[in-house]
Amino acid sequence: MSWSVQVVIEEVSQNFTVFPKSVEIVLSSGLLRLRPPCIQDGEAISKELSDERVSRYLAALPCPLDDRSLQDYLDFLTGPDQVSRVLEIDGEFAGLISLSTQLTFWVARKYWRLGLASSAVKWAVERHLSSGSSRPLFAEVHASNQGSMRLLEKLGFEKTGQMKSRFSFVTETTEKFVVYDFKSFAD
Repeated sequence: MSWSVQVVIEEVSQNFTVFPKSVEIVLSSGLLRLRPPCIQDGEAISKELSDERVSRYLAALPCPLDDRSLQDYLDFLTGPDQVSRVLEIDGEFAGLISLSTQLTFWVARKYWRLGLASSAVKWAVERHLSSGSSRPLFAEVHASNQGSMRLLEKLGFEKTGQMKSRFSFVTETTEKFVVYDFKSFAD
Protein backbone atom coordinates (compact mmCIF):
# COMPACT_ATOMS: atom_id res chain seq x y z
CA MET A 1 0.00 0.00 0.00
CA SER A 2 1.37 3.41 -1.00
CA TRP A 3 1.41 6.03 1.77
CA SER A 4 1.94 9.74 1.20
CA VAL A 5 0.20 12.51 3.09
CA GLN A 6 -0.51 16.11 2.13
CA VAL A 7 -1.68 18.43 4.90
CA VAL A 8 -3.89 21.21 3.60
CA ILE A 9 -4.83 23.53 6.52
CA GLU A 10 -3.99 23.22 10.23
CA GLU A 11 -6.67 23.43 12.90
CA VAL A 12 -6.32 23.18 16.69
CA SER A 13 -8.87 20.93 18.32
CA GLN A 14 -10.56 21.87 21.55
CA ASN A 15 -9.54 18.48 22.82
CA PHE A 16 -5.98 17.18 23.01
CA THR A 17 -4.75 16.58 19.49
CA VAL A 18 -3.92 19.00 16.70
CA PHE A 19 -5.67 17.76 13.56
CA PRO A 20 -5.31 19.30 10.13
CA LYS A 21 -8.59 20.52 8.73
CA SER A 22 -8.12 18.49 5.56
CA VAL A 23 -5.64 15.76 4.67
CA GLU A 24 -5.08 13.70 1.54
CA ILE A 25 -3.51 10.24 1.69
CA VAL A 26 -2.57 8.54 -1.56
CA LEU A 27 -3.48 4.84 -1.46
CA SER A 28 -3.28 2.17 -4.14
CA SER A 29 -7.10 2.07 -3.98
CA GLY A 30 -7.44 5.83 -4.65
CA LEU A 31 -7.11 9.21 -2.99
CA LEU A 32 -8.30 9.14 0.63
CA ARG A 33 -9.32 12.57 1.88
CA LEU A 34 -10.03 13.27 5.56
CA ARG A 35 -12.12 16.38 6.18
CA PRO A 36 -14.44 17.75 8.87
CA PRO A 37 -18.01 16.45 8.82
CA CYS A 38 -20.80 18.84 7.87
CA ILE A 39 -24.59 18.84 7.76
CA GLN A 40 -24.47 17.84 4.07
CA ASP A 41 -22.96 14.48 5.12
CA GLY A 42 -26.22 13.53 6.84
CA GLU A 43 -27.72 11.81 3.81
CA ALA A 44 -24.59 9.73 3.14
CA ILE A 45 -24.21 8.82 6.82
CA SER A 46 -27.85 7.77 7.01
CA LYS A 47 -27.55 5.71 3.82
CA GLU A 48 -24.37 3.89 4.89
CA LEU A 49 -25.61 3.23 8.43
CA SER A 50 -28.81 1.71 7.05
CA ASP A 51 -26.59 -1.30 6.27
CA GLU A 52 -26.90 -3.46 9.41
CA ARG A 53 -23.54 -5.08 8.64
CA VAL A 54 -21.98 -1.67 9.38
CA SER A 55 -24.30 -0.24 12.05
CA ARG A 56 -24.43 -3.37 14.21
CA TYR A 57 -20.85 -2.71 15.31
CA LEU A 58 -21.70 0.82 16.50
CA ALA A 59 -24.31 -0.16 19.12
CA ALA A 60 -25.31 3.38 20.06
CA LEU A 61 -27.10 4.21 16.82
CA PRO A 62 -30.43 2.85 15.55
CA CYS A 63 -30.69 1.26 12.13
CA PRO A 64 -32.04 2.88 10.09
CA LEU A 65 -31.24 6.26 11.59
CA ASP A 66 -34.25 8.43 12.34
CA ASP A 67 -33.96 12.20 11.81
CA ARG A 68 -33.41 12.98 15.51
CA SER A 69 -30.70 10.31 15.94
CA LEU A 70 -28.96 11.53 12.79
CA GLN A 71 -28.99 15.12 14.08
CA ASP A 72 -27.67 13.99 17.48
CA TYR A 73 -24.89 12.05 15.75
CA LEU A 74 -23.92 15.04 13.59
CA ASP A 75 -23.93 17.26 16.70
CA PHE A 76 -21.66 14.75 18.44
CA LEU A 77 -19.27 14.57 15.48
CA THR A 78 -18.95 18.34 15.29
CA GLY A 79 -18.95 18.98 19.05
CA PRO A 80 -16.18 20.87 20.86
CA ASP A 81 -14.80 17.77 22.60
CA GLN A 82 -14.66 15.68 19.44
CA VAL A 83 -12.23 15.68 16.54
CA SER A 84 -13.96 13.93 13.64
CA ARG A 85 -13.10 13.48 10.00
CA VAL A 86 -15.13 12.15 7.11
CA LEU A 87 -13.32 9.57 4.98
CA GLU A 88 -13.74 10.19 1.27
CA ILE A 89 -12.26 7.98 -1.40
CA ASP A 90 -11.98 9.66 -4.77
CA GLY A 91 -14.61 12.20 -3.65
CA GLU A 92 -17.17 9.66 -2.37
CA PHE A 93 -18.25 9.40 1.27
CA ALA A 94 -16.66 6.26 2.74
CA GLY A 95 -16.90 6.52 6.54
CA LEU A 96 -15.85 8.42 9.65
CA ILE A 97 -13.08 8.55 12.21
CA SER A 98 -13.30 10.39 15.54
CA LEU A 99 -11.00 11.03 18.45
CA SER A 100 -12.04 12.38 21.83
CA THR A 101 -11.65 10.29 24.94
CA GLN A 102 -11.47 7.29 22.63
CA LEU A 103 -10.81 6.44 19.01
CA THR A 104 -13.83 5.41 16.93
CA PHE A 105 -14.12 4.67 13.23
CA TRP A 106 -16.37 3.00 10.71
CA VAL A 107 -16.20 2.44 6.97
CA ALA A 108 -19.03 1.92 4.49
CA ARG A 109 -19.23 -1.75 3.51
CA LYS A 110 -18.42 -1.06 -0.14
CA TYR A 111 -14.97 0.16 1.01
CA TRP A 112 -14.05 -2.63 3.42
CA ARG A 113 -10.63 -4.20 2.93
CA LEU A 114 -9.23 -1.32 0.83
CA GLY A 115 -6.95 0.10 3.53
CA LEU A 116 -9.08 3.17 4.31
CA ALA A 117 -9.60 2.42 7.99
CA SER A 118 -5.97 1.34 8.47
CA SER A 119 -4.69 4.51 6.86
CA ALA A 120 -7.09 6.80 8.73
CA VAL A 121 -6.40 5.16 12.11
CA LYS A 122 -2.64 5.19 11.53
CA TRP A 123 -2.81 8.86 10.59
CA ALA A 124 -4.94 9.78 13.63
CA VAL A 125 -2.62 7.91 16.02
CA GLU A 126 0.45 9.56 14.47
CA ARG A 127 -1.16 12.99 14.83
CA HIS A 128 -2.04 12.28 18.45
CA LEU A 129 1.48 11.10 19.25
CA SER A 130 3.13 14.04 17.46
CA SER A 131 0.94 16.47 19.45
CA GLY A 132 2.92 15.59 22.56
CA SER A 133 -0.22 14.67 24.45
CA SER A 134 0.23 12.35 27.39
CA ARG A 135 -3.41 11.24 27.21
CA PRO A 136 -3.69 7.54 26.43
CA LEU A 137 -5.50 6.30 23.34
CA PHE A 138 -8.06 3.57 23.60
CA ALA A 139 -10.78 2.02 21.49
CA GLU A 140 -13.75 -0.25 22.14
CA VAL A 141 -14.51 -2.86 19.49
CA HIS A 142 -17.62 -5.01 19.13
CA ALA A 143 -16.59 -8.51 20.27
CA SER A 144 -17.50 -10.03 16.88
CA ASN A 145 -15.72 -7.40 14.77
CA GLN A 146 -12.63 -9.41 13.92
CA GLY A 147 -11.56 -7.04 11.13
CA SER A 148 -11.33 -4.01 13.43
CA MET A 149 -9.58 -6.07 16.12
CA ARG A 150 -6.92 -7.20 13.61
CA LEU A 151 -6.54 -3.63 12.36
CA LEU A 152 -5.98 -2.22 15.86
CA GLU A 153 -3.55 -4.99 16.81
CA LYS A 154 -1.63 -4.47 13.56
CA LEU A 155 -1.25 -0.79 14.46
CA GLY A 156 0.01 -1.36 18.02
CA PHE A 157 -3.14 -1.52 20.12
CA GLU A 158 -3.40 -4.28 22.72
CA LYS A 159 -6.40 -5.84 24.44
CA THR A 160 -6.71 -4.67 28.03
CA GLY A 161 -8.64 -7.74 29.14
CA GLN A 162 -11.57 -5.47 29.95
CA MET A 163 -14.97 -5.90 28.33
CA LYS A 164 -17.73 -3.29 28.19
CA SER A 165 -21.42 -3.90 27.69
CA ARG A 166 -23.38 -1.60 25.41
CA PHE A 167 -27.01 -1.65 24.42
CA SER A 168 -27.38 -2.19 20.67
CA PHE A 169 -30.25 -0.45 18.96
CA VAL A 170 -29.73 -2.77 15.99
CA THR A 171 -30.06 -6.09 17.82
CA GLU A 172 -32.01 -4.65 20.79
CA THR A 173 -29.76 -6.59 23.14
CA THR A 174 -26.71 -5.87 25.26
CA GLU A 175 -23.55 -6.44 23.25
CA LYS A 176 -19.97 -6.99 24.42
CA PHE A 177 -17.12 -4.68 23.41
CA VAL A 178 -13.41 -5.41 23.80
CA VAL A 179 -11.29 -2.53 25.15
CA TYR A 180 -7.94 -1.80 23.47
CA ASP A 181 -5.12 0.52 24.59
CA PHE A 182 -2.52 1.91 22.22
CA LYS A 183 0.95 0.76 23.26
CA SER A 184 3.26 1.55 20.31
CA PHE A 185 3.34 1.09 16.59
CA ALA A 186 4.00 -2.56 15.75
CA ASP A 187 7.33 -3.26 14.04
